[in-house]
Amino acid sequence: MSDKPGFRLRPLEEKDLETVAVFEGEIAKISFPDDPITDTNFYIKKLKQLMANKDAAAFVAESGGEVVGWANVSQRQNFITKEKYADFHSIYVAPSQRGGGVVAALVEAVFDHCRQRNMGKVVFRTRADNERMKSVLHRVGFVPTQIYYEKAFGKEGGESMGKRISDNSRMNWLDEVKWDDKGLIPVIAQEAASGDVLMFAW
Repeated sequence: MSDKPGFRLRPLEEKDLETVAVFEGEIAKISFPDDPITDTNFYIKKLKQLMANKDAAAFVAESGGEVVGWANVSQRQNFITKEKYADFHSIYVAPSQRGGGVVAALVEAVFDHCRQRNMGKVVFRTRADNERMKSVLHRVGFVPTQIYYEKAFGKEGGESMGKRISDNSRMNWLDEVKWDDKGLIPVIAQEAASGDVLMFAW
């Protein structure tokens, strides 16, 4: 792997799992602030599965014998076009190491892996309000292509701001579905971030 001043990159190893699991918990606090999963055992189990996945790669940055950052990516395939692409899942750098080139080195390691595997593109998902991550993504050449919207409802089904929708004005979505003469409709499962169609069914 690449050597940089003050740190070096190498593949994820078994001895790194506990530290990286803590990193994943920190990512969860940013990505899911209302209900983050911070149980290290949960992430250690996932990381072991990642290490066994031949279509995935994980890199750590090591400084002074300690893991100070990590990133991982896996291969995906568009269900319709069969195009291979990379799903860049995670990147984290310890606060003490930020601004020292670790992020750039980890990103480039992921990009090199994607090039070697001849993947046509790489996608990354982050929260709309994660300005720091959005800044990093912009700096390394990512462009926004999809926007994922959500709307929260209260416990009784009303709108989150207290406004209720009356039964008379609520649209019956089943009335809008166009069934064929056999009583079927085509449906797809689509990845929110990339827009890729993952599955087609009737």
